[in-house]
Amino acid sequence: MGLLKTLGVLTLVGGVLIAVFPPPDVLSGLSSNHDHSPLEVQAIMTGFCLSPVIGMLLDERPEIETTGGEFKFEEDGDIENEDYAQASIYAILYAMYKNTPNLVGAGTSAGVPYQFTFNTWGITPVDGPGQPPRESVYAFPDTDPQRHGKQAYASLVTQPPAMEYKKKLGDTPLEIVEIGCGTGAGANLITREVHPTAKYLALDMQQAAINTCKQNHATEDNPGLTCQLVPNGVGNGGNRAPRADSSVDFVVISETHIADIQIGDLEKEIFSEIRRILKPGGLFLWGNAIPTRVWEQADVELPALGFELVNSYNHTKGAVVARDEDYERVEACMDQLLAPYPVMQVPYFGPRCHKVGERLIANFYRHPGTALYLKMVTGYDSYMHQAWRNNK
Repeated sequence: MGLLKTLGVLTLVGGVLIAVFPPPDVLSGLSSNHDHSPLEVQAIMTGFCLSPVIGMLLDERPEIETTGGEFKFEEDGDIENEDYAQASIYAILYAMYKNTPNLVGAGTSAGVPYQFTFNTWGITPVDGPGQPPRESVYAFPDTDPQRHGKQAYASLVTQPPAMEYKKKLGDTPLEIVEIGCGTGAGANLITREVHPTAKYLALDMQQAAINTCKQNHATEDNPGLTCQLVPNGVGNGGNRAPRADSSVDFVVISETHIADIQIGDLEKEIFSEIRRILKPGGLFLWGNAIPTRVWEQADVELPALGFELVNSYNHTKGAVVARDEDYERVEACMDQLLAPYPVMQVPYFGPRCHKVGERLIANFYRHPGTALYLKMVTGYDSYMHQAWRNNK
């Protein structure tokens, strides 16, 4: 097919999609309670690529203040929290992940096929003064495309206090709840390999993520895992975690948007819910890369709610090295995630949209050179694994 004919077909297809599925604003207009179909995703991406938002992101935006450093979107993908709605941006990301289920690794995992459900940054063991013990990082082979995310999840739930707690339980299965489980890949890893007898309830506010969790992970051969939607999220508008008081051994939060700016009213509601459902002596296992000042705030706020810090590992250096080690795979992954959208081939609009899509995805990945990566390098953000005991 000739170039002009191809462009004509692309334009026609895009026009039909936009007419049938009028695209909302990707950054703030999508609902977390809806699992967008492949046709809807095509329409949304087409509308996004042809919208003025692309120019707004690529052009200089002197009126937008950046936090943690001097950043520019075109170079480092920086986007401030007020520029987007968490529910919306993750609705399109999870839809895109479902739209490209079969990926191929690169770098040390070159040629290894994988399904994109482990969309976490992850950590790797590193040596040096002040670093967590090497054995504190769960080991996976270098050929595993998603080893860093797996290492983060497995290491979080095998911190010394967690293993001591499990030992005291004996043959009694662990009761675990995860808040913000995403696609449930971490929950799947824990229930299949790390704590295989656990009863695990994975909660998220994204319908697409929960559908992926049910379809791929909470299958008949993994009866310990249950995936459940909490519309708008635990703690938001009085939403309660669907568990009884004092019924859970561990509550897990790993790499979510919770407390990514501060410990505000929403976070306090979430932490109160965590304390409500935890058994006396139960553990809140929290792992994330967030501003260092927020971890310092947690040192004050969580004890005030009745928690005691019983373990803390600073994995920031290991998180930076993990991102460096993952560079080739992520570069290939971004190209594969954007490949299914014909609008990317339209002259002028396509390359600009590809640039924006690549920068957005790269920044959320904390890819080397992006704003979120640089914030870990400078220490503005710290990647911590902590265990907080419920002292009620």
